[in-house]
Amino acid sequence: MGEACVIFDFDGVIANTEELHLAAYNQVLLTSAESIGRVIHITPERYFSRYIVFGNYEAFRMVLQDQGIEPSVALLNQLCALKDKIMDGRLGEAPAPMLGVTEVIKYLASRDVPCGICSGARRAEITTLLKAFMLERYFPVIIAIEDVTRSKPDPQGYSLAFDRMNALSDGNLNIAKSLVIEDTEGGAAAAHGAKLRVLGVATTSSLNSVRKWADFSFENLQHVPHRQLDQILGLPMVG
Repeated sequence: MGEACVIFDFDGVIANTEELHLAAYNQVLLTSAESIGRVIHITPERYFSRYIVFGNYEAFRMVLQDQGIEPSVALLNQLCALKDKIMDGRLGEAPAPMLGVTEVIKYLASRDVPCGICSGARRAEITTLLKAFMLERYFPVIIAIEDVTRSKPDPQGYSLAFDRMNALSDGNLNIAKSLVIEDTEGGAAAAHGAKLRVLGVATTSSLNSVRKWADFSFENLQHVPHRQLDQILGLPMVG
């Protein structure tokens, strides 16, 4: 039958970094206004409803195209490099992990459930924060934006994450039992495209919105009872 694994998104699920990303996007757009040809500002509403799921390159491309600008590859690379530099300097501002995530990760480890990460963030950002949160040892598989040619909502990243985790588990994982934890509709679409179920958390949108695209929905991981997590993953009951 095979066993379950859990694949976590990173920003908005493990790390509370989305506000940092939005601020960095806007800082880049402001300081690069001359290169772009105008001043552009992304509102929180626009970011969380449209751009949040994408990696830097695709997000900048969409932002500029939404303004009627067809950006060159050189300009997009310039904007991405500047944002990477800004984020590297601001990762220390990231607060503690998202509510409940550390407890869920440690509980899954106690039940011998393999865990991985699939994110549109850079590997350096992910590993820096995992080390700061003292969670790095729980994630033998990390799929970052550098590992894919198509970012979320394409399923490539989640398919690759599951395949690598399955290889580490000697082919004993069951994709039908496994689970993705996501905070965005686009991320859920990527997971579903990879034939994985989705537990959605309302950390970047409303719970009513999450219910529309997730197989299971909660305000945050602090609200996920361990017994219910056991049921979702098909684990034998304990206690």
